[in-house]
Amino acid sequence: MLKFSRVSPSIVFTVLVIGVGLISGCAGQTIGGPFAAEFVYVATGGSIAQYAVNTSGQLSPLTPAEVITKVTTTPLVVTHPVWVTASKDAKYSYAANKTEGTISQYSISTSGGLISLTPAFVTSGTAPVAVEVTPNSKFVYCLNQTDNTITQFAVGTTGTLSALAPASVAVPADGDGLIISPNGSFLYASSYSSSKITAFAIGANGQLTPLTVPDYSAPLAGGCMSFSPDGKFLYVPLSATGVAQFSVGLDGALTPLSPATVSGSIAGPTGAADAFAVSPDGKFGYLGLFHGGTPGSPVDQFSIAVNGTLSSLAPTSVAAGNAPNWIIAEPAGHYLFVANENDHTISEFLIGLDGTLSPESPAFVTPTGALQMAVITR
Repeated sequence: MLKFSRVSPSIVFTVLVIGVGLISGCAGQTIGGPFAAEFVYVATGGSIAQYAVNTSGQLSPLTPAEVITKVTTTPLVVTHPVWVTASKDAKYSYAANKTEGTISQYSISTSGGLISLTPAFVTSGTAPVAVEVTPNSKFVYCLNQTDNTITQFAVGTTGTLSALAPASVAVPADGDGLIISPNGSFLYASSYSSSKITAFAIGANGQLTPLTVPDYSAPLAGGCMSFSPDGKFLYVPLSATGVAQFSVGLDGALTPLSPATVSGSIAGPTGAADAFAVSPDGKFGYLGLFHGGTPGSPVDQFSIAVNGTLSSLAPTSVAAGNAPNWIIAEPAGHYLFVANENDHTISEFLIGLDGTLSPESPAFVTPTGALQMAVITR
């Protein structure tokens, strides 16, 4: 979601790392280790930049450094990916192209490069902004911001998508984020102007069915929600108050914890919380704050109790780039990456044994856009 007119809708960001297994995090996924074969894909709005993750947890460009997917060749028109994800087995990748109303389909080579499938695209709804794959790699869901739907797809044996019947379900207006529970049983969609989280059960055939209580109210700011690794708790960034914390029932129902929300270090609209991520061991949480769109915007640091509640660490926060908008942590628990929307950087941090962050050297890399990150392992 682009808020406060901070950046053009065509300049956005996604990160995807490939390894083995799937661990809860922002958008339900985190990267794998210990550094067997990890790759990062950055959707810049006109291309997907490709990186390898080195043994120090830093990003190195692949060759080629970018994948440009063409819609037509005369004149040249390229897609505008705003979100990228991949199947748990790391065979296939999917990107939501907001301007075109399509989902790009890729296979992932042994060297980490993305290769367009045939066909290269399938049609989604109007203005798709988020796409996710179930942990069993059988189904894909795409959130469409303008026509207020989630389109539903089955994944074929070659990775290509085919629409389920019915092809879509309705959601509240202005959707901006999707997350699937670690057990693959439930899907949650956030809608920022409607201030709602909508919950669905995922059937054996992939069909989404609204829960008995489908909608939960929350003044949302960003689509970067995060599960605890065991799926018992869900954390949602809020527009002014920090983060909402929920327990997740066996039926997928959300129940606010006590307290229901935890404040960030900056109050009011300038402190809107855009992103929250949980460490792979479930012990720590990290909250990205908009901070009025200024350099050195904070990432707040929390410990997570057994009952799921958050408590501030000391120091309360560390400086990232301009407007941290998405956060991921690699599964060994050593490194954390922050996508900074306004200055198009990715901050790179070392995670201490006590959960506190310290900048790596170099402290960041600079793709051409920085909005959303989704990570899987091979």
